Amino acid sequence: MKTHGFANTRRPLFVAVVVTLVAGAAYYGFVVGGPTTTITRSTTSNTATTTRTTTTNAWPSGPNHPNVKLMCPAGTYLADHRCSSACPSGYQPVAFDLAYRPICMSGDNQPVSVYDLAGLQVSADNGRTVYLIVPTIPLTKVDISRQNFNTNIWLSVSQPVLEGLATMATIPKVTTEVATVGDMVSTFKILRMNQTKVEGNYTNPYPLCCHWQTKIIQIGDDVGVRCEGISEVLESIDFQDQVAVFTRTVSQPGACPVCLSGDTLIDTSNGQVNVRNLTVGMPVWTVDASGKRVLATILEVRKTPVPSNDEIERVILRDGRQLFVSPGHPTADGRLFGQLQVGDRLDNSTVVFLEFVPYNQPFTYDLLPSGPTGFYWANGILVGSTLTQEG
Repeated sequence: MKTHGFANTRRPLFVAVVVTLVAGAAYYGFVVGGPTTTITRSTTSNTATTTRTTTTNAWPSGPNHPNVKLMCPAGTYLADHRCSSACPSGYQPVAFDLAYRPICMSGDNQPVSVYDLAGLQVSADNGRTVYLIVPTIPLTKVDISRQNFNTNIWLSVSQPVLEGLATMATIPKVTTEVATVGDMVSTFKILRMNQTKVEGNYTNPYPLCCHWQTKIIQIGDDVGVRCEGISEVLESIDFQDQVAVFTRTVSQPGACPVCLSGDTLIDTSNGQVNVRNLTVGMPVWTVDASGKRVLATILEVRKTPVPSNDEIERVILRDGRQLFVSPGHPTADGRLFGQLQVGDRLDNSTVVFLEFVPYNQPFTYDLLPSGPTGFYWANGILVGSTLTQEG
């Protein structure tokens, strides 16, 4: 993930930031996790008065601080769980690391809201124990010292207040997420809500990467990504406070369709072979690190089930080559096919036509050749692979 539009980058401020995070977390954890509140609302019509009693958790006073991760677009900054084009007075945008979008921070390294920082990894004893802050309600922590997180940010900071947070044995599979207008819940961005429905922009990244549609959900609807093992079920709506509560469940991921049509022809030493007929050990053409065309051996062939009524992208080049491919499949130059536009260059030619068409086959396919690049020719177009030699 690229970070755009920040004024400066200061990794040393992690120590001060964590002090703010855990201190604020203790406060908000107490408030949010406190006693439930019973709210009675009366609605009067011409003929009758209806009284409805709802019991909910007590939200923090003032602006709500939802615990879902809010992704701000380039040129905006995270402040009090909102994407702002400018930071409040006394704050400036700061990026902790390339993995994080800029957050509005004060001169003494305090965020506008503690939940702006929820999820950062912290250590309570100068690096001997490392915790993951879990943005549940209230905030909790998990000891991840013995786990391997490739994207983990290791901090060395002693903060006794951290001990006030409840410690969970493992990262929970089921959590509660509180979201408001503007939040992203999985791939669903909330636009507005009423007493019974939530409207937003929904993106299913498989196989239609990067294309959204307006969707209205009700209690019980799931906006998670099933093939990634993520379920996000809408549990309740608080219209007065503009808050929607979701239950997030993480399970074993399946296989997401980001591959090639079953009619694709692959360049091998014996000519073009249908991708469905390839097997491990067969020789295929690839390129080495210098870009030279060389023979390689197929290390892996994978077919991925796709939902019914799916679509796939048709790409046509000026020289007549064409390919039916999932938008999430990589090109040989590091882009995704779903990012291509008419006029873009691709494999020494120019994209002249793009469209999405129905895909009625049960699987998409991919393969991994040996060698440093993993590239291969599909319908004569050099493409990348979604597979890796590490599995």
